Amino acid sequence: MFHLPRIPQRLRQNRFLIPVAQAALALLLTAAVLHGGYAPFSLAITAAAGAHLSGILCVLGSGVGAWLFLDFQPGLRHLASAILICCANTVFFDSRFSVRPLFRPLLCAAVTALVQSVYLVGRSASAWAVFLVSLAAQVGASVLFPPLWDKRAAPQNRLHTWLLLSAALALALAQVRSSSGFTLGRAAMALPLLLCARCFSPVQCAAIGLCAGLSLDLSAVPYAPLCTAAMGCGCALAAALSRYRSISAAVYCAGIGVTALLFGDFSPTVYLWESVSGAAAFLLLPRTWLPTDCTAPAAVNAAPSPLKRQLEQASAAFRDLYDSFFRGTATPSTENPSVIFDRAAEQVCRKCVLRDHCWQQNYNATYNAFNDACPHLLRHGQAAAQDFPSYFTSRCVHLTDFLTAVNGELRTFLLRRQYHQRLLETRRQAQEQYAQLGELLSTAATAVEALNPVAPLAYGIGSALRPKEGNNVCGDRLASFEVGSTLYLLISDGMGSGESAHREAAMTVRLLQQFLTAGVEPTPALKTLNAALALRGEDGGGFTTIDLLALHRGSGSAELYKYGAAPSYLKRGDSVTRFTAASLPAGLQSGAQPPEYTRLMLSGGSFFVMVSDGIADENDDAWLQQLLRDWHGSDAEDLSALILSESRKHKGLDDDCAVLVLSLSDGERGRKRQV
Repeated sequence: MFHLPRIPQRLRQNRFLIPVAQAALALLLTAAVLHGGYAPFSLAITAAAGAHLSGILCVLGSGVGAWLFLDFQPGLRHLASAILICCANTVFFDSRFSVRPLFRPLLCAAVTALVQSVYLVGRSASAWAVFLVSLAAQVGASVLFPPLWDKRAAPQNRLHTWLLLSAALALALAQVRSSSGFTLGRAAMALPLLLCARCFSPVQCAAIGLCAGLSLDLSAVPYAPLCTAAMGCGCALAAALSRYRSISAAVYCAGIGVTALLFGDFSPTVYLWESVSGAAAFLLLPRTWLPTDCTAPAAVNAAPSPLKRQLEQASAAFRDLYDSFFRGTATPSTENPSVIFDRAAEQVCRKCVLRDHCWQQNYNATYNAFNDACPHLLRHGQAAAQDFPSYFTSRCVHLTDFLTAVNGELRTFLLRRQYHQRLLETRRQAQEQYAQLGELLSTAATAVEALNPVAPLAYGIGSALRPKEGNNVCGDRLASFEVGSTLYLLISDGMGSGESAHREAAMTVRLLQQFLTAGVEPTPALKTLNAALALRGEDGGGFTTIDLLALHRGSGSAELYKYGAAPSYLKRGDSVTRFTAASLPAGLQSGAQPPEYTRLMLSGGSFFVMVSDGIADENDDAWLQQLLRDWHGSDAEDLSALILSESRKHKGLDDDCAVLVLSLSDGERGRKRQV
């Protein structure tokens, strides 16, 4: 399998990261210039980015790239094409044609042709041929680039995108050359070609090598088809022997060198050294980064299970619903406060004897008086005579009636504003629910066929609860359960204490356990629950803290998720590590923000301790850390009882208390030890 380095979850879910990355690519790929000043891959990124922020930033990146890498006239054409591509994407964003895969690439190619063809009138056939080649490259790249940032894209499509992107970046280095003729772009092109040789047939690799070599040849002046032939031959030979990594790299270099010699190049050794440099980079890649045969997994995955296919279709339906109705919608404009004075004047001034004097002869002065008073009205929520200028109050013969009418209209205006704000907030939360439901179903589809054959760690669990003094039930709830080879430990602290806190915490634990047991990943499950609690809070409900540990027993790796929870502690021998988070409780945290989480490794002989804030908080837990360092027992139940007992001396009985202790055994992997 092909495994790229994983981007941290905070960055992957940052909504500004992808547009900024697209703009950076648009800038860098402007350096991948073909003869005639064409930069098709930069325009392809702009076309694939679409409208709104991504498209605007890509236009800026293309403009900066044109200024850095292109001459004035080609740069002007390039920038004009990028601007028109962004405009075309914006115009047709909501059309029913925009969902078709080829509509956007062909539309943007037509826009590019409209701009560039004006400068080709009367030019030679070769100039037209180079332009058509660049246009074909732009269309193909526009189709292949979107899987780079689409989380729903198949791994095979994402692999094709990475290979094309690496080849385009290699082309951007084609102008970097030494005095001996060594070209960095030709050396860098060897890496994506050798990667392609591992997952495509020799015939396909020959075509890929010809295209890569042609792009390098067209970036040089004068044009010579040496790279086209050399790379087509070398890539085909490497694909024929792709089973052996070192031999594949060797025959690629040999094919490049022999082809350069046969075509009579004045310096075939330069081409040979370039290919050797790229092959060395290929041999240094970690084995997990190497792709396998792209056609083999397709046969295995050709017939997914009916349940997985149904979940994927349901996820796609909810995502399409979100994209069609909510994404890209503009926030409606707020009502202008001037309507307060307009309606009050309709009631009072219409029959006034000074109507013409105020509204015709001194119209500007009257409206300036209203503008001056408006901030005071909105700040105090009520109109008073001193809020208006003296030149207005001194001549108004119905001032008392006018103030009464203004106050009446002001109350209805504030009620309308409050209603619209609540309506917008409800719509926003509904939008997030649709998006999270699609993500939830997608993760469930991915996990439905997941297997973990590794023998899991043995473990023991100790737990303890104590209600606040004077209460019969505890407002904290805890749970521990297994889903496959993953062990979940969960503590929820309801707002306040007593029956209401107990109900909130119990509901949170029950719903989250249902999500996780159904195979939903913790992040979308927690986001969905947080959004639901936020909606419930508007109707008078509360909020709860959530402390969740997900331990993968096969590997010992774990993730600790927190929504406003107290610190947790990992004890290894005499060493104690504390884990905290700064997020708010569930129901108060922003729905767009993922839960805070920490990755950690748990091994045999270690203890993991989770507590509620009735036991300790980050401002008063030195005693608990010292207790854990000094404790040398082996039973999780004994440790939980000891912590609960000692907390009485430090925190008293002023709050509900919950303790959950996980102990991992040194031996007997695969057996769960009940405590």
